[in-house]
Amino acid sequence: MKPKIFKTLFLILLSFAMNAQGEDPHGNHESAVTGMPLEKILMVLDITVHDSLQYQQYRLKVEPLIEKFGGTYLVRSGGMAFDTRPDRKIIPGDGNWNPNRFIIVQWDSMEALQKFTDSEEYKATAKLRENSATTKSIIVKKY
Repeated sequence: MKPKIFKTLFLILLSFAMNAQGEDPHGNHESAVTGMPLEKILMVLDITVHDSLQYQQYRLKVEPLIEKFGGTYLVRSGGMAFDTRPDRKIIPGDGNWNPNRFIIVQWDSMEALQKFTDSEEYKATAKLRENSATTKSIIVKKY
């Protein structure tokens, strides 16, 4: 009887190992179009706000759009007057880099980010940011 139990356990463990090999440890998905793995994209923004009232209008309008197009905030920091949480303050490290606002938004793919930025809804909303802040941004693939 014992050999049967060991054989059954071995087969179960082997099955788990085989399934785990096909999973992407970084949480990437496959494209429905190409079948190729999609890599998560991070949009990193360093924003200096010049008009906090107008920027707050932008922030309130862009949040649901980011969610609608599949984006997820990973980091939202800064010491703006409308920030109600003091734990969101930026703590400078080396090099005197101290952004006014620091934001990281994760997207499932570059295509998802492009759909967001190309949408008429975002283009209209982006004008509020352009008129109220200076933005530096980069786009990187999530490791």
